[in-house]
Amino acid sequence: MSNKIKQEVDKIDIPKELHKRSEMGILKAKNERQRSRKRNNVKGIVVAAGLLVSIGIFSLVNNNFIKNSTTPNPDQNTVAVTESATDSIRTVDIEANYFVYETVDKLSQGADIILVASPIDDFANREHRSTKFEDGAIQDFYTLTNLNVEHIIKQPKGMNIGSQMQVNEPVSIITEADKQQTKVTVEEYREMKQGRRYIVFLKNNGMGGYSVINMNNGKFNLDGGDAQDIPTNTNEKAFKERLKKDIQSKFNVK
Repeated sequence: MSNKIKQEVDKIDIPKELHKRSEMGILKAKNERQRSRKRNNVKGIVVAAGLLVSIGIFSLVNNNFIKNSTTPNPDQNTVAVTESATDSIRTVDIEANYFVYETVDKLSQGADIILVASPIDDFANREHRSTKFEDGAIQDFYTLTNLNVEHIIKQPKGMNIGSQMQVNEPVSIITEADKQQTKVTVEEYREMKQGRRYIVFLKNNGMGGYSVINMNNGKFNLDGGDAQDIPTNTNEKAFKERLKKDIQSKFNVK
């Protein structure tokens, strides 16, 4: 760690209490295995180690953004891959402890809403929200994503979702004091892409909205147009593809 980074880290005050908001709804999942990971490489810009990210966080890591270059199998029927203009900006990833839904049944039970839907706007044009502590350290962040609803698989009794819905994703764009923009993500979450079809699993976040649960394994691209929805890690890729296959079979979606 360079002296400059070390000096910045030494300035950080860790909050005495964890922020109680549960913007992502993840903490409400019960009887699921907790996952915690540690990364050793600390690179890129320094963000407050007390960052809480709307789900009552956890731990911090800052990494340089490595663009996911995975592309759909050319032998499959796919559409042209789309990427957001924000993919080129620097990205900081935040580690978090969260409950993992490892099967389609547990994921379905944990979700309040299950939709087949497509984002209306490009990520850069969505509403990015964040809050900070008094010392300027980032406290919470998320993005409001408007969806065109194609099919409703599950919804709360008495609720009428309609043709559009706004949901929260655990990622945001933050403009820093020097006017430079930074994309901040939780557990390498990759936002849903404009116009692409997804099956999405959502949970009431207790703040009047619904949020994607299970991180990247809480939304699954159906049309092959989102290359970043496919993990580059071999084991993670195999797990997501298996889970996606089970989801498509259970709900008869393609």
